[in-house]
Amino acid sequence: MSSIAINRAAPAAPATGTAGVVLGLASNPILPCNVSLPGKLALEGKRFSVRAEGNAIVAAGTTTFKPTLVAALAIPASPLVISSWTTIAAGAAVAIGTADLAAPWWIHADLIFDSTSGYLQGIWNQLVNNGWTAPAAIGSQLSLMNGSNNTVTQGSNIVAPADPVAYFALAMTFSAAGANTGNLMNFEVSF
Repeated sequence: MSSIAINRAAPAAPATGTAGVVLGLASNPILPCNVSLPGKLALEGKRFSVRAEGNAIVAAGTTTFKPTLVAALAIPASPLVISSWTTIAAGAAVAIGTADLAAPWWIHADLIFDSTSGYLQGIWNQLVNNGWTAPAAIGSQLSLMNGSNNTVTQGSNIVAPADPVAYFALAMTFSAAGANTGNLMNFEVSF
């Protein structure tokens, strides 16, 4: 699938372990691997996509793998802790069988926001080990978003413009401990 990437993440460090940990940068693993959503009317009221693609390698058959797309208006103080972010898309964990112990995966979200409402809305789907999750509405909405050039009033809140408007990151979860590795090959915001 081709795209016109607006922002593409720097390379991510591989994910290991079992807990849903946000991936860090390969160059500095204590910082989150993320893509930002530009402000200054770049995507105001326009549909855009967030895509992540990679592979998962497990130590034992039937170990499950789950990618999770998360977002925040600013990079959290604890950037590698999944609960510091808002979960946008998280499907069911999918087993990776004993035959190969490795599988490709992707997660994709088509999103839109506007500064009048301040909400991020959209749909997402994923594919893990050829197990497809059908499109569904995003799990949680970000609110108080302003990607315009002016201060706006959203309900009783006055919201200043932001650039970037939001940040997206990716977490990975394995069902069992061991020599499991999740790799992020591409992470982007695109049209």
